[in-house]
Amino acid sequence: MGQLNVLTTGIDLGPARIRNRIFVAPHTTNFGEAGRNLVTQRHLDYHRERARGGAGLIITEGIRVHPTSLRRLGVHAYDDEALAGLTALAGVVHAEDTRLFAQILHTGRHSGDEHHGSWGAGPAPWSTGAHSPHVMNAFDLDAVVAGFAAAAARVVAAGFDGLEVHLGHGHLLQQFLSPLTNDRTDGYGGSFAARVRLAREVLVAVADAVGGRAAVGVRLSADEFLPGGLGPDDVVRIVEHLRGSVAIDFLHVSHSAYVGAASLSTQMADMSYGRAPFRHLPARFKREFPDVPVLAVCRIDTLETGASMVAAGEADLVGYARAHIAEPALTRRTLAQDSPRHCIACNQGCNANLEAITPITCTVNPAVGNERAWLAASSTQPSPQSVLVVGAGPAGLEAAITASRRGHHVVLADAATEPGGALPDVARVRGGFGLLLDDLRAELDASTVVRCFGAEVTAATVAGLAPDVVVMATGAATHPDDALSLPGGPPVLELAGVVRQPSCAGATTVVLDELGSWEAFALAEVLAARGTAVRLVSPLASMAPRITVYSRLGLAERLRAAGVRIFTMHRPAHADGRTVTITHTVDGSEQTLTGVDSIVHVRPARSRAGLLDELARSGWAGQVHLVGDAFAPRTVQEAVYEGRAAGLLIGAPTITQGLSMRPPYALVAA
Repeated sequence: MGQLNVLTTGIDLGPARIRNRIFVAPHTTNFGEAGRNLVTQRHLDYHRERARGGAGLIITEGIRVHPTSLRRLGVHAYDDEALAGLTALAGVVHAEDTRLFAQILHTGRHSGDEHHGSWGAGPAPWSTGAHSPHVMNAFDLDAVVAGFAAAAARVVAAGFDGLEVHLGHGHLLQQFLSPLTNDRTDGYGGSFAARVRLAREVLVAVADAVGGRAAVGVRLSADEFLPGGLGPDDVVRIVEHLRGSVAIDFLHVSHSAYVGAASLSTQMADMSYGRAPFRHLPARFKREFPDVPVLAVCRIDTLETGASMVAAGEADLVGYARAHIAEPALTRRTLAQDSPRHCIACNQGCNANLEAITPITCTVNPAVGNERAWLAASSTQPSPQSVLVVGAGPAGLEAAITASRRGHHVVLADAATEPGGALPDVARVRGGFGLLLDDLRAELDASTVVRCFGAEVTAATVAGLAPDVVVMATGAATHPDDALSLPGGPPVLELAGVVRQPSCAGATTVVLDELGSWEAFALAEVLAARGTAVRLVSPLASMAPRITVYSRLGLAERLRAAGVRIFTMHRPAHADGRTVTITHTVDGSEQTLTGVDSIVHVRPARSRAGLLDELARSGWAGQVHLVGDAFAPRTVQEAVYEGRAAGLLIGAPTITQGLSMRPPYALVAA
């Protein structure tokens, strides 16, 4: 606890007193009311839980200042219709002694609805293939300045304690600041002063609208990570220039630009980057502006890491977005030495859902976005049952732990000798999943679950234990009948075997990807790092379509640097010794890959649910929940969700509303 004390002291941001140095960093939730873009009950429930969790400050997701910046499920403050919801949000957060700031922004060229289009500093789209924005004219510039000021006035009227003007992440104001995106000649582009002009006008208008009643700060991208783009020296100069015109109560230092390049992958850095990879950026601004509080963000992940940054003088407050998604009570549980559920930086339920413009969820926290329903379910009193959970992977572990906490007598059985299922293999190539494995094992150790490992579970096993309820979490596996047959060619290997023993792939391997998700690409990175020449072949039309763009752009850069060659829309056709011929799936053209030592076939798995039929034939009577990959092969996210939901439903069948979980199968005696 001693090292964390530095985070428990209060601090003033302008007129706002923050009770500790921990804040919930702004992050899009997509909980807004579709078609009206207003605060919803989901927002209130979501932020109430994070405020109850102990954070001193919550900064909202980006609140739009103009219709040209809307997404379907976003939130706005550009007219008075938004006031009621914003006021309600301030009320629920303040009730927990937490301060609430708004992030106000215009996203510029990379969003906008079908009727209003998008606006930009120039005509270039944010990425190849994206729509070109409308190039803003003098009327539009006046509208944006007025929009920022009006939005600032509304959030203060709603009771917010402060706000930040977003100057970073490649959004509209950064598009004017950056020489990469601003080629204007109308007084808002060209010289440094001209490029900063719109940001200065916005800040002056916002400060005038707020009138000292609330904190006013800025969010910055300290580095665009783009050749010719803004770097820390440039952004320091921008801040110095802006402070000459307006008082700035805090600097919230981030990085990156929303562009179709690896820079975007740094914005919400996944597990590939390691912990706190960009802490040097807020540290630079703290040195340059020692009189201004500096907020730090991005994959700080744990309070211990944040405390080390504050203690070192690198920041005054530390922000956690995904860590608070994963664990609303991050502050309270850590300070109480009650280990929180860790964010694993998989970017699966959060960023992938953002890309799809659907409400966020979380791989390790199924309650995200539906806190009210899950809290209600957890508060019910079930009738005690004897429960057998078959399979100790993530679905089985979640089911067993949850059912045990609910007062049931639980036996967890698995043919393996240790819990984890496929997670140990996953963690070998994607280390973040090791955090989830550690959390689940620790929670299992702290539970009353009885373990029965090292023997196959059959209908006779179930009959001997005589449970009231069986949770089948038996997972999935690839089937030999689905494996590639390439007579005369190199050996075709299974993914799991190569993950456990990478050397068996040889000096040159073909990774045949039929999934388009992390399995093949994480393996390719691991093998390439060992010096293996990797040729990644896929019949899919694009590289890794099931990996979110926020991770895929960085992944592509790393694969290029590692020398991994990628052939989309190709399949292996035939082989002669170590020469493999691949064929284009559309035009039939052929290429040859030589010196191939192995082919790793990454393909769909099949559910292992035979025990259900065996139980039905045996005449056993009771309820069976089929969860995770045993129901259908998917991801860890579905496994955790369904395992926890099944654990809640046992002995309490009336709580299905809001959990989106299938009812159990009812087996009757023959």
